[in-house]
Amino acid sequence: MRIDTHSHHKRAGENLAFVFFMNLAFNIIVIAGGLATNSMAILADCIHDMSDTISIAIAWLMERLSQRDSTDRYSYGYQRFSILGAVITSTFVIVMAFVILYEAIPRLFSPEGIDAGGMLIVAVVGIIFKSISVHRLHDGETFNERAILFHQLGDVFEWFAILILSVVIMFWDGAQYLDPFVSIGIALWLIFNLGRNLYKSVEVLLQKTPNHFDVEEFKSRVLAIDGVRKIDDFHAWSLDGIDSVLTLKIAVDNLDMQDEIKKEIYSISSKYHIVDITIEFD
Repeated sequence: MRIDTHSHHKRAGENLAFVFFMNLAFNIIVIAGGLATNSMAILADCIHDMSDTISIAIAWLMERLSQRDSTDRYSYGYQRFSILGAVITSTFVIVMAFVILYEAIPRLFSPEGIDAGGMLIVAVVGIIFKSISVHRLHDGETFNERAILFHQLGDVFEWFAILILSVVIMFWDGAQYLDPFVSIGIALWLIFNLGRNLYKSVEVLLQKTPNHFDVEEFKSRVLAIDGVRKIDDFHAWSLDGIDSVLTLKIAVDNLDMQDEIKKEIYSISSKYHIVDITIEFD
């Protein structure tokens, strides 16, 4: 049984396209703001936001590819391009987070003068832009959307921190030491969260049984079907972290009952987001 379902990837593509153009526009603001204020937190975010744009573009491209129908060369379709995009995006953002650490740590020992007023203005604009993107992505289903969501959410936290920092600097010159600390904190937050997303994405690529798939429950329900003696072979894996594939070989008492048994297995499988089921009888 094969079910065609690309709706979540189409919606993900639309969400990522929106966020991409939002981010592209904001890049210009961040670059100008960073150069004008000489803030390490904002200058680091120049690199950060350039990586944002590139990673979102990759994610968007992969989601568009994932919507293609199956071909002779890709018999299961292109859905796994979505999870491949999540791996690439998560890896790229983690690398850029380490770049931010590399740039920020030396500033702990030699802070530079900062234009607090300029920081405040850029931070307010940043919070507005990034919050809109987070709202657009917050109910996304794909790993690609989650990777970008964590990235954008990290940006919101960063801009709130920069906003608070800019106000503090206005009244305390020594607060300039806190500027690189903000960048380091956000970089570590990104590494942790995107690292988890990368781990889960790699699990899908390695065809790990989906986390939401209760194997023991599924097998017990199949074995409870009238006419089923035992399960000889069982494989379940995910195409993209959402839709799953199942192959099953079962021994039955009477081969004439195949159609009825299939219907019951399809019914059991419906709760597991399975889009392709192959059942063999012996």
